[in-house]
Amino acid sequence: MNTLKSSQIKDILKEGRSIKTDHLIVLFRKNNLGKPRFAFIISKKFSKKAVDRNRTKRIIKEALRLYGEALKNIGYDIVLIPKREILGKKTSDLLADVKLIETKLEKDAEKITD
Repeated sequence: MNTLKSSQIKDILKEGRSIKTDHLIVLFRKNNLGKPRFAFIISKKFSKKAVDRNRTKRIIKEALRLYGEALKNIGYDIVLIPKREILGKKTSDLLADVKLIETKLEKDAEKITD
């Protein structure tokens, strides 16, 4: 899983488009690499406990790995910001979110190529 640099994240926050799911806010922008790059923004405002923040990152990464097959071939820079509702959830609970992200990005990719 490739990661984004700080300057790239700031550009996506300014210029990127967004998708909101039950557990995530997703900001994205097209890249010309043919593969996705990811970043996670989880501040202390989300949870004061580092354990919660780190567990949330692990859950999201695992959900992307297990369910995000279509995301592996899409060239997007993606910033994921979890909502507080994700605390206490399991990886399988994020299946619907990942599927929604996949369909939205595939539709966006079709618009760009047309």
